[in-house]
Amino acid sequence: MLVSEETTFILTLNPQLRDAFIAEATAEGLTTSQLAEALVREYLAQRQQARDDEVLFQQMVEEGRTSMRAGIGIPNEQVEAESDAWCAAILRKA
Repeated sequence: MLVSEETTFILTLNPQLRDAFIAEATAEGLTTSQLAEALVREYLAQRQQARDDEVLFQQMVEEGRTSMRAGIGIPNEQVEAESDAWCAAILRKA
């Protein structure tokens, strides 16, 4: 049988925020503990996603640098010129 380990987490809020939090939890049919746990889980998931995104970005940067060193990449000046042309074309359509 699995035993759920729980701990007490004390959160200090101003009275208006506390009352609004309790009202929202109640409106959703949740206890304040359930809502707080859901919010913590959501926050942790967002932070993990941000870390994953940063790792992916760094990998992409390194791949770009590697391709440039290998002579495969596009020079920055060319990228900027193409970007300027693309933006100008979009603005003409607007």
